[in-house]
Amino acid sequence: MTGGGRYVRLYGTARGTAYGYSLFEFQVYGTMGGTTPPPGGTVPDPTTQSLEAATGPLATATYTVPNPSGYRAGTITYPTAGGSYPGIVLMPGYQGTQQNLSWLGPRLASWGFVVLNVDTSTLSDSPDQRGTQIREAGTQLLNLGNATGNPISGKLNGVLGAAGHSMGGGGTMVALRDDTRFRAGVPLAPYHPSGSFAGVAKPTFFLTCASDVAAPGGTYARPWYNSMTQAEKLYIEVPGDHLCPMTGYGNKAKQGKWSVSFFSRWLRDDARFTPFLCGSPRDADRNNTSLVTQWTDTCPF
Repeated sequence: MTGGGRYVRLYGTARGTAYGYSLFEFQVYGTMGGTTPPPGGTVPDPTTQSLEAATGPLATATYTVPNPSGYRAGTITYPTAGGSYPGIVLMPGYQGTQQNLSWLGPRLASWGFVVLNVDTSTLSDSPDQRGTQIREAGTQLLNLGNATGNPISGKLNGVLGAAGHSMGGGGTMVALRDDTRFRAGVPLAPYHPSGSFAGVAKPTFFLTCASDVAAPGGTYARPWYNSMTQAEKLYIEVPGDHLCPMTGYGNKAKQGKWSVSFFSRWLRDDARFTPFLCGSPRDADRNNTSLVTQWTDTCPF
């Protein structure tokens, strides 16, 4: 058989006696999937200092997407080291462009991700339209990885994540809800006027801004967080207005550390990053009231 999964369940026929089964051995053969860390120990052990730096340990390069499909334009930032990596799609908010999250793409790529930062088809696209464009961008990213003759050939391992600001954050939630290929998401000050996301069971990190009047966390992200009873979740509110996750605003050392750690934990299954979200290194951030105004999580992951 062919397929993928993380668990194996054994079903047995009901016995006609009071005795059950004696299982001596159970073996599963196959190839490990895409949630393993890059080969050869490419990503070194993280530290608070390295995660809060503007760039991570891996050298990166950029590639402009030829003939974007389903969205207007895109720039891919990728590790130049060998190996295959998870892909992440970045989606801007209302009236936004790639510049909105230009700070995040290189940071993620330098920690072992292939990141596609996109421009939407129009600046006023709705959250649902942005969710569709995230999915289409993910498809093109995987196709480029499977093709030859481009610099990211062979660099995608089939695992996808998404992050987006404002309406792009609403689009991130749509992609997580509607597309099984997307394994984790980071909605940043997300907005969706009619979003229903109780069925999302993917790991999700909500970053919200305490003084946000455009997309207050208490109106959007917090109710979604509370409704997602099957997901591993992280909710952090920080000082600032609706622009706090964008380039040039907010504490990028902390925002970057949390985002890199979350994606590393859930797209690569790399437990080395868990302490920065669920261990003692987390507590220095969580208990700093000038840095964090709300912190809720489902630890231990």
